[in-house]
Amino acid sequence: MNNQTIAHLHELRRRLTGVLVVTLVVFGVAYGFKQPLFEFLATPLLANADNLIFTGVPELFFTYLKLCFFTGLFVATPLLLWQAWRFMAPGLYANEASGLRPFLLLTPVLFYAGGAFMHFLVMPLAVEFFFSFATQSIQALPSVQAYFAFYVKMMFAFGLAFNLPLAILILTLSGAVSVMTLRKNRRYVVLSIVVAAAVLTPPDPLSQLLLALPMYVLYEAAILMTSLVKRR
Repeated sequence: MNNQTIAHLHELRRRLTGVLVVTLVVFGVAYGFKQPLFEFLATPLLANADNLIFTGVPELFFTYLKLCFFTGLFVATPLLLWQAWRFMAPGLYANEASGLRPFLLLTPVLFYAGGAFMHFLVMPLAVEFFFSFATQSIQALPSVQAYFAFYVKMMFAFGLAFNLPLAILILTLSGAVSVMTLRKNRRYVVLSIVVAAAVLTPPDPLSQLLLALPMYVLYEAAILMTSLVKRR
């Protein structure tokens, strides 16, 4: 390794260390509010179920630990995305970086907007869809661990998906792709979005559709936003 590569690795480690520190601090704070925090996250489920259960002796304790860790990670994710941008920014021209910077301030806004969209709209619809299969002889007894795993997967899928325009904008300004390429390959993008939605969400059509549609709208918004930045 040459000195420049080593310097880049040290810089990357420094940025990731900052993200880790924020995650751990939020973890400690969240642990003090673990029960009301979990009850808030379980609101979409409790609208359809009377209560939650846990089947293993340590299940609830470890679920609380995971909840606090992912809360810290959720809070630190915009910082992680921002640090990734700062790490890649030297590879852009000065005018490209200055044109991109205002849009990158939207990183946390888009990430949390995706999370809010999932919690308040997608999750209630998904839970209602799954519970519709219950019958008098087959009753739903959701466990805290299973619900939380399902919730976290959906939360990060929507939070990251809502940052799709910024990812495309960075790729375009760095010269990896062009606006013309984005426009010509819409059908392949639609296919990729459908596949991504199938991988990131549970295997039901409703959840996949509720992720795929916003992703396509955001893709079109990214094309428009990139065209405006390039023109500027």
